[in-house]
Amino acid sequence: MTVEELALAVGGTLFGDGGRHIASCGTLAHATADQVSFLHNAKYYKQLETTNAGCVILGLGGAKGVKRVQDLEPLNVIEVKDPYFAWQQTVVKLHGHRQHPAIGISPLASIHPSAKLGAGVNIHPFVVVGEGVTIGDNANLYPHVTLMKNASRGNDCILYASVTVYDECKIGNRCILHAGSVVGSDGYGYATHGGVHHKIPQTGNVIMEDDVEIGGNTVIERAVIESTVIGRGSKLGNGVVVGHNCVVGPGNLLVSQVGLAGSTTTGKYVAMGGQAGVSGHMHIPDMVRISAQAGVMMPPEPGTEVGGTPAMEGSLARRVYLQMSRLPELAKRVRDLEKKVGGGESKTQP
Repeated sequence: MTVEELALAVGGTLFGDGGRHIASCGTLAHATADQVSFLHNAKYYKQLETTNAGCVILGLGGAKGVKRVQDLEPLNVIEVKDPYFAWQQTVVKLHGHRQHPAIGISPLASIHPSAKLGAGVNIHPFVVVGEGVTIGDNANLYPHVTLMKNASRGNDCILYASVTVYDECKIGNRCILHAGSVVGSDGYGYATHGGVHHKIPQTGNVIMEDDVEIGGNTVIERAVIESTVIGRGSKLGNGVVVGHNCVVGPGNLLVSQVGLAGSTTTGKYVAMGGQAGVSGHMHIPDMVRISAQAGVMMPPEPGTEVGGTPAMEGSLARRVYLQMSRLPELAKRVRDLEKKVGGGESKTQP
């Protein structure tokens, strides 16, 4: 498409040559003259001086401050209110989403006679569909997917290779489960008595609402009783573990390697950075942001940012960790003061 067509498509204002043709997307550092790029992080602002991109998507007012190195032509800019969302729209328009081969039902798949399959499903070799399973329309099941007894999934879902959905678990419409993810395995429940850990039967299931995406090797444990729930529109990264009886609210973002202990609940639009961990039986309110590697042991206030271990208010956490980097210097100052006050060698350990 032309730059002008792209500007209209993303609702932006064009500055520059609207007739330039754009074929694909690229990074600021490596884009060519027939590619479009974008700036979302100020860290990369200086690359606007040297990029060879045919067009760049910037925030409002961004075109005014762009300087170019000598001999490079002026930059064609599309200004938008939300550059990251405009970039998402651009990638979809120029590249589209992954297309799935229309293979129908492979004769190498194992499908129980009682299973109910919707229209337009594609089931690859070595898929196992168990007794009483229901699969909605336009489903795509890649090799070695396993759906156990009475599992169900809605329309337009994609299950990539080696996904396992345990018995009785329910998956909504338009859900995407990436390779190796597990839905409904037993929760980590044991009663210790007489030095022996006795397994507690996990009698519940998992309910995944519509438009959820689960990263590779993520595990969602079934409930002891009732249901573990992943709310509508939530997105979980790779290697996330959601414990039994957790209820993840709608629109949550859980980045890779987040861990939620059992019976954790979250409100709407909670975001957790990579490797953040939350103690069990705790509620995380709406709009809370948890920094990477934070250890949350007390419920934060709604709409706040927390970080550190144990997690604390975000600005306080940044000050604490800044002071930690100065501990060797502070320890030396204490030793020096002790020498002055005591008149001799300090007994303080380094």
